[in-house]
Formats: sequence, C-alpha cells, structure tokens
Amino acid sequence: MLDTHDEATTEYFADTAVQVANVHVDQSNKRKMQVSETVMSAIYTHHQKFVLVDGSIEDSNKRHLIAFLGGIDLTNGRFETPEYKLFDFAETHGEVDFYQNCTPGATHETGPREPWHDIHCRVTGPVTVDILDNFESRWKKQAEDKEGCLYHMNDEEFDLEYICTEDQQNQGPWDMQLYRSITSDNCEFERSRVKRLSSKLGNRVDNSIMRAYVHLIRQAQNFIYIENQYFLGSAYSWSQGSEVPAKHTIPNEIAHKIVSCIRKGLRFRAYIVIPLYPEGDPSTTVSQEILYWQHLTMKSMYQTIGNALQEVGSEAHPTDYLLFFSPGKSESPDQVPGHLIKPTVGTPAEKACNSLRHPIYVHSKMMIVDDDFIILGSANINHRSLSGTRDTEIAIGASQPEHQAADHGGQPRGAIHTFRLALWSNHLGGYRPEFLDPASEECLETVKEMTRNYQEHYYSATPGFSLVHLLPYPIDVHQDGTLTNTPGWETFPDTEGSVFGEGPKTIIPNSVNYMTT
Repeated sequence: MLDTHDEATTEYFADTAVQVANVHVDQSNKRKMQVSETVMSAIYTHHQKFVLVDGSIEDSNKRHLIAFLGGIDLTNGRFETPEYKLFDFAETHGEVDFYQNCTPGATHETGPREPWHDIHCRVTGPVTVDILDNFESRWKKQAEDKEGCLYHMNDEEFDLEYICTEDQQNQGPWDMQLYRSITSDNCEFERSRVKRLSSKLGNRVDNSIMRAYVHLIRQAQNFIYIENQYFLGSAYSWSQGSEVPAKHTIPNEIAHKIVSCIRKGLRFRAYIVIPLYPEGDPSTTVSQEILYWQHLTMKSMYQTIGNALQEVGSEAHPTDYLLFFSPGKSESPDQVPGHLIKPTVGTPAEKACNSLRHPIYVHSKMMIVDDDFIILGSANINHRSLSGTRDTEIAIGASQPEHQAADHGGQPRGAIHTFRLALWSNHLGGYRPEFLDPASEECLETVKEMTRNYQEHYYSATPGFSLVHLLPYPIDVHQDGTLTNTPGWETFPDTEGSVFGEGPKTIIPNSVNYMTT
C-alpha cells in the first residue's frame, strides 16, 4: 500500500536460511484512540535503522559485535557523494539506482537525480549489546513463531566488551547510551526497567529519545547544531492550529534556552539544517500542511525570542540566536553529460534541467551540542518520532570524557568537533577558521554572509556551479520576531509550492494529522 517493498523483500528470501518478520506497528489500544485499525497499521512504521554483524578480533579466537546505526534506509537511491551530483550518474549506478521523488518527469535519461544527505555511525563495545537487546526484545514480541531462530551468544565465543583498536585511538575513549521510542506493544521490556517507564492506555512507553534531546538542550552552554528531516512541534504554543497532535517540547526548549541566555546577557547560537521542503511535490496538500505547521513552529520560536529581546531592550536580532538553513545544489552546463535527453515540456523536470539546480534532501536525524555531545539515529523532530507511542525509533548518544566543553573553556577538540567541522566544510565549500567556534560573532556573520550570497546564486537566472551548498531558509525574520516571505521566494524555485504552506483542508479528525506529524 505504501510502496515500501516489504512483500518483495519477504518473497526474495523465501526458501532460504534468512528469516524475515514482516510485521506492522501493533497498537492494542488503537480503537481507544478512535482511529481505524487499517489507518493505524499503515501510517505508523518501524522506523529504526540499524545493522548488527559480528567481526573478528586480532590474535583471538573470539568474535565481537559491530553496529551501524543512524538515518540511512536500506533501499534505493541512498548512495551519495560529497559532490551531490545532479546529472552525472556514473557514481550512483545510473539506471539501476536512479532515485527521484521530488521532481515529476525526471528519469535516468533526463536527470536530475535527487541528491541525498544523511548521517550514520559505526559503533563497537558494550553499547552494541544494548542494540542487540533491542533487536531481540522486538523479535520475541512480534515474531514469536521465529523466536527459536535467535542466535544465543556465550562468553566462550564472544567478547562483548571488546572495542576495536582504531576506535580506542580515535581521540580517546567514548561514553555511549542507547535511546528509543517504542511501546510494550512492540517489544518486551525488562522487568527492572518497567517501573521507570511512563504508560499510556495501559502500555509502557519508552520515549527516551525525546527526553535526551530535552536534557541536552537544557545543558547546552554555547551552541547546538541540528540536522533533521523535519522540524515541527510544540503546537501548544502556536498562534493557531494548537489542536495538531505535535505536542513535543523540543522547539520550545530551544526557544526558551535562547531566552534564558538573552536575559543573562549570554551569547548562544542554534543552527538548524532542514530540507527546503518535504520530499515530494511541495504543492501537494500533504506537503503544504507540513510546511504550514513548520512555519507555525518557526513563527512561535522567533516571536518568543523577539519578545525577550524587546523586554531587555537589546538591539540584537532574533537571527543572532536562531538560524534555519537548507542545502541546495547548483551546477553549470558543462557538468551535464551529452547523452542525456530533454524531459517532457512543461514538467517540473524541464524546469530543473533548465535551471540546473535542485534541493539536497536532508534525511539526517542528529544534534551536536557544544562540540562535546552528539545524538544521532532514526528519529525526526516531529511528534510521530518522539512521542514513543507511534513510530519505533532508535538513537545513540555519545561523548568523549577527555573532550568536554566545561574542561576546555567551551572549545573541545575531540572527534565530535572534527565531525562537525567536516559537515560544515561540506555544506559551506571548505574549511574556515571562523567555524572553530560556532558561538562567536565571527562565525555567525561568516555563515550568514556565505549563505546569503549562495541564495542569490542559487536563484539566479544563469546556472552556475558552487562549492557552497547551504541557503538560509527562505523566510525574512524581523526585529520583533514576526516572519514574512523572502522577496522572490513566495514559492520554492521551479515549483508552485508555497514556502509558508497552507492550513489543513481536510475535515477528517486526526487522520491526516497523524500521518504527517
């Protein structure tokens, strides 16, 4: 029904030793929520993305666990390079792996492909046992008939405390913790943990991803850097639409963290990278609703910050504290291979082939705090990922005890700092020393200027290549925190989709809201 190829996967492995459990998200209390069983089992999803394998240990007969975890789905079109090539498909396997879900009419014969940006991690050591426990607890709950297929490890065969040598040498040791969004409908909780979990409609709920985000935002000292596929929530604070079931507090936590710093006379930056618009045609009803709720989220945050600045009599601007960005790729005519054909006249693909530009779709689910803590995984910043009762999610939180901001004057230089610099260099065309301290005025002004210049380049009538990929999100923020359209950006380039979106047109209670938020 949702074209996710689950049945094809099951069929592919039929009559092999591979065990497949194709199950929907179970919710025993779905009828109490007044949503039909068909809708519930279709729109809620198992959204965790991880792979566990065993590896060898040098000079030992034992094995150890290696986990890969983050935002990347095991499906087509996810292969990407730092160049985000739009028309040269050689590195992305051409016709075999061509993927385009944003620009109708584009094919492997015409281009452009949809450029993809995502983040994944590789971990070893004790935390992999928690990831294994997560898998086994889900398998036992939802694939009871296949429980006997689970492999039982023992100490003679496995060293479950082993950390790869190269990981130990990666700028010091790490502390890691596993977080989830999941209910007792979809996994077995250990008895020792049950009492520490919340409950809803008789089910135990683990919403530790949301709680981890809140804790980290409250503990932040200098800056936060977020990349996420979605950014909407704290609906209770919206000027309208507060009935939308997107009540998680993360947007409000960020806004009030900034307000606290404003009142104390402290500097603080929140850099947030999101897609230019949700995957698909931004003019469709569903995309317009998501954009509308995202706009209400931004509006609430900026007005909260604007009000605080006015209260203390500050001349600072709200965007001195909170900035939203989106990546987009622009190419030149000499980067288009000669064998490609022209797309059908009048299609969005024709517009994209003429302008040689395309949004880079952000699929990441990550936050870096003060360069000394990172959380990444499968959870979007929307309610269906964070509530714990909807999509099943998983995330890793990690820090290096030897590289904490509090111990280095707010300037840690561990692997998290290095990774954040790599991301910024990729988005902004290379390394600059100003990027070392995101909380500094020099960094703030450099990022603002570079992204504004690229916005002009991206929207130019003359196509051209740029190493910079990052645009300021196309909203104009005023001194008092009110929002208006950036001139010329009432709709997204090459589309008819409104940047601010449109409110819901459906009268069906809860159904569309549950699907999109």
